[in-house]
Amino acid sequence: MNRILLLIVSCFAASFLYGCAVPEPPKWNDQASTAGEYNKYLVEGKSSISGQAFFALTNGGVVKGAGSQVTLDPATTTGREYWEKAGRSWTFRTLAHPSPEFGKARKITIADADGRFSFKNIPAGIYYVRTAVTWYTGTFDIHGGIVGKLVEVREAQNTEVILNEYAI
Repeated sequence: MNRILLLIVSCFAASFLYGCAVPEPPKWNDQASTAGEYNKYLVEGKSSISGQAFFALTNGGVVKGAGSQVTLDPATTTGREYWEKAGRSWTFRTLAHPSPEFGKARKITIADADGRFSFKNIPAGIYYVRTAVTWYTGTFDIHGGIVGKLVEVREAQNTEVILNEYAI
């Protein structure tokens, strides 16, 4: 009996995993940002961004982005391409743009238990800030998704941001 149950579970798992279509990864533009667009983002600055990631549920509850990776990407030509093709997508949430400049300029931190995060000593500029806020109901029912927005950071100021809407 245990062998039959194992066979049924194995068949279900295989059909679930292989029956689902996996989207193609984005095709990146060969004419992405020039290194010059990133020059101002590769130096230490006097500005900062701090904020919190959460979802307010319809039942009055709140789900915080506790322990989630938060990314900060300059809004260059390449940064905008990344945001449009992968940055807002749950499917491609772990994908980064292959541009070396993009990788050098990207900042990453981890949200604390309340979903709070901060980036210090960044240069003034325009950035995409994003993270994931998710929760489970049942065994496999994941809810939530990517939250993020475009943020302008001014020289020598702290910019407060609330990430509580799907990144669209």
